Amino acid sequence: MSDPMKMINDFFQQRPKRTLLDSIDQAFKKTTAASFTAEIAEDDLNFMINAELPGVPKNDISVELRGNQVVITVKEQKHPIRKIGGTRIVQIPDYVNNKKMKAVYRNGMLEIRLEKKKPTRIEIE
Repeated sequence: MSDPMKMINDFFQQRPKRTLLDSIDQAFKKTTAASFTAEIAEDDLNFMINAELPGVPKNDISVELRGNQVVITVKEQKHPIRKIGGTRIVQIPDYVNNKKMKAVYRNGMLEIRLEKKKPTRIEIE
């Protein structure tokens, strides 16, 4: 007679690391690894995403809001020193108002600014 706890442990330790669903998801994803970073900053009013994209034309940059994610896609740029391009996905926290988003691109710097939701004050009795 087998030990039920051993059977459960064996199942979780021996199951495949990649499942069929993982493989299907990967097949439909068209994102490529980004060769640029997206830094996140916050202040009292805003949630900001900054990406350094030197030499990238504005028309080669796409910023989309998909649910609770900001998706930055940059068409691959072939520079003599390094390549810049790919897709970067940034999760947006719940306390951010994703209906008010502004993106500005100047001097090789992309800044995306999302307004934070105003907190609801609760009166204490």
